[in-house]
Amino acid sequence: MRRSRVVATGALAMALAGVWTVCAEWPGQTSTAERIGWNGVIELEDGRRVSARFTDEGLYERHQRTKGGPWSAPKLLYPHGDSDCGAELSAYGDTVALVAGYSSGCHAGEPAEVVIAGVSSGDLDEWETDTTEGIDAWRTTRFSLTGYRVVFRSPGDAGTDELSWRQSIGFTG
Repeated sequence: MRRSRVVATGALAMALAGVWTVCAEWPGQTSTAERIGWNGVIELEDGRRVSARFTDEGLYERHQRTKGGPWSAPKLLYPHGDSDCGAELSAYGDTVALVAGYSSGCHAGEPAEVVIAGVSSGDLDEWETDTTEGIDAWRTTRFSLTGYRVVFRSPGDAGTDELSWRQSIGFTG
């Protein structure tokens, strides 16, 4: 009798852990995720701010380590630039996601040649980036409830293109 209770309790605990992991890491439209327009500044829940913008030398990111503190030195995220190209930021908790499109003809309104996705979490000093060719842009950015997973999506001719980032393993397509 005691053994069957132990087995049942263990099975229930594993099932609950599995449900929690799936639900917590499933990307949903988080109500507090904020998106900003091209080349703006986004403010996190704790008051820190993050900025990403193209210059003629590349795509750069800057952030504040503390609320109202000084801005970090510019960090190069992508080595090609055109100041007419734009970057969009979104945030949930202390996770920041970036979507940017680069083309040598951004000023002419041409579609992006390369789409850059980036994610940083925590102190924002380290960024992981992924570049994709053959799509216009990542149209939606979704965060999991924990912020440990970000999914970038774009409808395509053959279905939906998707790029996923997890804090534990980085980007997977």
